[in-house]
Amino acid sequence: MPNPPRTITELLADLDPAKALCAFNVETFDTLYPVFGAAQKTGAPVVLAYSVPAARYLGFAETADLVQCLAGQHPDVDYALHLDHCEDPADLRAAVDAGWTSGNFLDEGAIAPGTYLDTAAALHSDLSSRASLEFVLGQLGHAGHAHTPEPVTAAQVTDFARACSPDIVGFDAGSLHGMTEQTRAIDIDLIAAVAASTGLPVVLHGSSGVTPDHIRRGIDAGIRKVNIETLIRATYLDTVRDTVTGTGPGARKPRYLTAATDEALSQLYSSLLADYTLREV
Repeated sequence: MPNPPRTITELLADLDPAKALCAFNVETFDTLYPVFGAAQKTGAPVVLAYSVPAARYLGFAETADLVQCLAGQHPDVDYALHLDHCEDPADLRAAVDAGWTSGNFLDEGAIAPGTYLDTAAALHSDLSSRASLEFVLGQLGHAGHAHTPEPVTAAQVTDFARACSPDIVGFDAGSLHGMTEQTRAIDIDLIAAVAASTGLPVVLHGSSGVTPDHIRRGIDAGIRKVNIETLIRATYLDTVRDTVTGTGPGARKPRYLTAATDEALSQLYSSLLADYTLREV
């Protein structure tokens, strides 16, 4: 039966404010498929996120069709379909036109200086009735890049939010994209101050490098969406390597490989949903 995606705003309205949505950056069918089983098993809503290159590979409309085909097999699963790390507003418009219900407009160096706020405000004016929009103040850090984000204040984030009207707000709180170990702390006081001053849900980028305790404290402070990519990729690739280099009847056979990655990712997704979306408060 049909099970179309909902907006993140709608999912958050049904979620306890002391809990956060998990946004799983799935990229491929093999990492997408187990999400629905984990969400069905746990009863948690979920955000299915694709980077722009991954969405372009199949096509915005085709990706939306694929996701909805799988969602139709899990009619009880509430989910949003999110385009992540989008720098070209044309991509975000095309995705929403194709049925995507959420998008992140983020400057990673390709947006012309001085144009972000006006572009974000125009996106909000044109798309906010159909999709939840996530806007990010400044450029976020990456473990593999030399760029160091400028420190921000709650007042700066509040002014930013007033200027472009995001549904979800992002900013540098101390995390880094691309980290493979959960060792970083985030600025809990800043997150709490932003949540209080803007009244908006806060998104955490780079969660794969943040200590679990700080993620939990961040959710207490106002994080309502936790983005997860590197941890998913590492789990998937480690399982692939272990399976294809192993011995026995399942070695180097794709049908066994898929079963192995399904099991590993299902465990990961279920654990993250339990920790962040279904956490006891």
